[in-house]
Amino acid sequence: MTKVSIGKAWEESSAFLGREARLVAPVALAMFAVPAALAAWINPTGQPAGDLSGLLIMLFVLATALIGQMAIAAMAIGWTGSVGGALGKAAGRAPALFGAALMVFLPLAIAAAILLVLLLGNAGLTDPASISAETMAQVPGLAPFMLVMMLVFLFVATRLMPMSAVAITETGNPLRIVGRCFALTKGNFFRLFVLLMLILVAAMVAGGAVTAVVGSLVVLAMGDVQPLNLPALLIALAEGIVGAMITAVAATMVARIYVQLNTGQAGVPDVDRAD
Repeated sequence: MTKVSIGKAWEESSAFLGREARLVAPVALAMFAVPAALAAWINPTGQPAGDLSGLLIMLFVLATALIGQMAIAAMAIGWTGSVGGALGKAAGRAPALFGAALMVFLPLAIAAAILLVLLLGNAGLTDPASISAETMAQVPGLAPFMLVMMLVFLFVATRLMPMSAVAITETGNPLRIVGRCFALTKGNFFRLFVLLMLILVAAMVAGGAVTAVVGSLVVLAMGDVQPLNLPALLIALAEGIVGAMITAVAATMVARIYVQLNTGQAGVPDVDRAD
């Protein structure tokens, strides 16, 4: 069983990104920054949209993110073809990756929703109109339930961390992707959990900083943020670029972790510069 070294993965990721930035940056901008900025420009509040257009935008952002993560993972692992070829293969494997995630997280979400309804029903909150933050806070056992569910989702997310790398390099079968991830991460949960927490904290801190600094300056200079106006566009672009940087680094780290889990061999791959 190979023990993961986060430090080694970081060194390899830094070396790869430093040398191949000209290839990774366009992928990150096109697949992460632009779609996320477009979604935030249209819906700057970030509230879930209930109409069809909102759902389509969400699916578009998700699809491009999955493709981008797999393409960067392929390059970081040692893809010998062109960047366009990596994107093409990633696009072909995206449905399998999405299916694998859905196969695991959808049942968990349904179970959590059913248990939540039962908790609310036992507390007498059967009318949706009566549910608010104040009434939810008074539901017995709700806080422990939410904590347990969060830990369950984090546990599963940790065990499935190398999904993008497995999907792009090994198989397009969703069931095999899930099984392979659990096999690879066996015995390394706590190290991978630490890495996942570091990524999540970095994303939250960076996102909060952009919103606080750039958002405040833009609002002071140009006025309130509204859908499709200039302030919303500037803030969305700033958030999208920062988010793309973090996602690209995370995808590379996961790819190098996968190499350790799969072979235990380190090395910084070369990428064909044809594209």
